[in-house]
Amino acid sequence: MKEKLIEMVKKGVPDKEIMEELGIQTKASLKKMYYDALVEAGKIKDIMTERKMKKAKPTRRALTIGKRGTILLSKPLIVDQLGFKKGDKFTVVKRRDSIILRKAE
Repeated sequence: MKEKLIEMVKKGVPDKEIMEELGIQTKASLKKMYYDALVEAGKIKDIMTERKMKKAKPTRRALTIGKRGTILLSKPLIVDQLGFKKGDKFTVVKRRDSIILRKAE
């Protein structure tokens, strides 16, 4: 249904016709459904509210150095929360008792 809604809007179908065909009661509901469909399809980014920001803040996690001297950083932390993707390169900087991971340009 979400793909159909996006397609109808793209084709310029009037709002009342879309609402009737998809069984949507109010224009506010139509706008909300259209917005959600665009976010889900990856065509636009969702608006970050305070509640979403609190959920999205990286949580502190204790990591362990493996036998080969590696540290495993999980997809939810690196990709979902921080927005990095496969192929990104990083530099590592030691500062006092911390390390800083920076995206290389």
